[in-house]
Amino acid sequence: MSAPLVRQIRPDDVAAVARIAYLTGFFGESAAVYFPDAALFGALWVGPYFGGAGAGGVGAAGFVAERGGEVLGYIVGAPDHGAYRRALSGVVARYVTSTLPATATLRSVPYLLRAGRFPSPHADWAAYPAHLHLNLLPGARGLGVGRRLLDAHLGALGGLGVPGVQLSTTTENPAAITLYGRAGFTVLDSRTTPLWVPWLGHPATQVVMGLRCPGWDRDRACPD
Repeated sequence: MSAPLVRQIRPDDVAAVARIAYLTGFFGESAAVYFPDAALFGALWVGPYFGGAGAGGVGAAGFVAERGGEVLGYIVGAPDHGAYRRALSGVVARYVTSTLPATATLRSVPYLLRAGRFPSPHADWAAYPAHLHLNLLPGARGLGVGRRLLDAHLGALGGLGVPGVQLSTTTENPAAITLYGRAGFTVLDSRTTPLWVPWLGHPATQVVMGLRCPGWDRDRACPD
């Protein structure tokens, strides 16, 4: 079986990326357990990265892994946090003014309320202005695809002159922590959160990891 092709993300990948995000959104399994509205999930977690793609903009460094025309995984992020927040606000504004599937949306509200009450930690946005998300379907795990996607993303960030990138994961996903650690990321913050207790059954430890000068020679100073 041939290795998946890693290529830059395209606007027509949005449905495939949203599908993978939903199928893996609960510690590698389906997000349906806590977020029944798949359309809203895709709009919030994927939509911003497709709404502002461009040189240095939101979605500029996105890549997918594809085999036989099927997208098996992706990495998305934003080189600039301010641009991402503006793109997310635009997605929310468009979605709330549309016709919503009321039942599924209302059943997703408990998570949104808890996420607002127990926000994820983050590193200093000035030092680490970029962030990323990487997700793979089960069949693509353990094949080195995640590292290939990560390397492509970091190289693109380096080409844009981004001084640092951060991400958030949990100790429920040790494979992700290992992957990022091997790529040079270090733990910047960690804290135990009750956010996931209703669905996971116990608190989770959120971990913020960061990398300075992504894609650049580590012996050189970061760009200003």
